[in-house]
Amino acid sequence: MNTMYHLLIPLLLCVPLAASGSQEQEFEYAFTQGDAYYAFRGSFRVNAESDWVLNLIYDFHNLSEYTVGAQSVELIQQGENWYDVSYTYRKFFVLEHTSTWRRTLQPDDRKIVFVMLSSNNNLKIMPEILSSTGYYQIREEQDYCRVEYFQECTLEPGFLKRAYIREAKHEALTFLHAFHQYIEGKCE
Repeated sequence: MNTMYHLLIPLLLCVPLAASGSQEQEFEYAFTQGDAYYAFRGSFRVNAESDWVLNLIYDFHNLSEYTVGAQSVELIQQGENWYDVSYTYRKFFVLEHTSTWRRTLQPDDRKIVFVMLSSNNNLKIMPEILSSTGYYQIREEQDYCRVEYFQECTLEPGFLKRAYIREAKHEALTFLHAFHQYIEGKCE
């Protein structure tokens, strides 16, 4: 039964992606993991100008609209082409996770790089996130652009690490699907 559960979950996670009507070449993702590491890369096509998409994603005022599940998204400080933002997530009424990230705009590369500055779980049984980095990148392809999202994370070894990585995969797929729908909705 446990093996069947592990086989069905990835299949069920793909259903919302297939139901969106996206073809494989329009919507792609890969999740890799090791003992205390995981990385997620996903991309999709949108019919919009790349600079418009880059500005939409970078603008702090839009961030809370495509951030899935956050109780709060707060601007901490900002400078020219960067800002620090804090996210707070709550799950199961007892788990609270707060993290602070620096988001840096690299307009010439049509890229937004993000680096985790701090991370704090209120329950010490959860694995500590040692580091996390990633980016959003916009590439022009014929009459559309491709939006790529990448994030990698290193965890401290711990009791619930495997469960945490499984949940991270689920949340990454949920985010990518919602992110795609958000941008598509803004394009209309």
